[in-house]
Amino acid sequence: MQREVKVAVVDHDEEYLSFMCYDGYAATVIVDQNSELTFDALTVGNYLNELETVDIWLDPDYSNFPSGVDMWIESEDGVTRPVNSQEYYTFSGNISVGNADPGTYEAPITLYATWEGGDAVVETCPIKVIILSGPKIRKILLSGNTTNIPLKTYQEWVFQIEVNNSGTPRNLTIKDTIPAEFDVLSVSESAGNATYAPAGGGQAATKLEWSVELGAGESTHLNVTIATRLSPSGKFYAFTSCDTYDLNEGAEIVGYGIVSNKLTVEANIGCEDDNDNTGSSNTTNENNGNGESHGRG
Repeated sequence: MQREVKVAVVDHDEEYLSFMCYDGYAATVIVDQNSELTFDALTVGNYLNELETVDIWLDPDYSNFPSGVDMWIESEDGVTRPVNSQEYYTFSGNISVGNADPGTYEAPITLYATWEGGDAVVETCPIKVIILSGPKIRKILLSGNTTNIPLKTYQEWVFQIEVNNSGTPRNLTIKDTIPAEFDVLSVSESAGNATYAPAGGGQAATKLEWSVELGAGESTHLNVTIATRLSPSGKFYAFTSCDTYDLNEGAEIVGYGIVSNKLTVEANIGCEDDNDNTGSSNTTNENNGNGESHGRG
């Protein structure tokens, strides 16, 4: 005995238990390192002929993800979501990424459905996850001496803060501190807006804040000119003792925990005279602006 069987091949969104796919994926999630994102994971429709309400839950597979990725899809805990006949339901998802390796990853999703008198298991389209590296920041010394700097002389430097955004478009705030040994002469930004002022006025350290908007793949920079600060008495410039000094602290991208390298210089000319004068019975103290005092003969 024989009988003819005809099967209609339809798209996933026209099946009795339909689900939406876009270019082969239930969703494409683009997320940066050290960030968190909520997204629509999968949209499911109920078109069973019986006009039954269907209880659905999803079972995602995260085994392809690298260390540092934490993802959750609604109903993966086995708690079903009812979908009435002829209606859709969109399952939500959340992903949190730490210092995970950038790249493209997939999470296959299995759909389980039950209704009165039936059940089904359906392999849906996977979720694509694209992890982008977060913003990067570095400092470059453009001009000025780094060694063989004489004590108590006027010195000038220009350094650059460079920010690169290889991830999604974002607004960034960068903060930096220029120690009290220096005056900030000028700031020139290629984009955004930068402000600076002594933290406590007068001879205090200078706080710099730079706000800038960067699109995906864009970079920008900020040039800062600084010089050794004149002592309160007006007798000499920093540095007043031989040592290694920070031109600035590492610039930080606020909210990301990303800090640049810092720049240092060495004052090492005139150290013998400085040592000879230290400890003399005729000693006067000159404050260098950051709370430290150095004895002078």
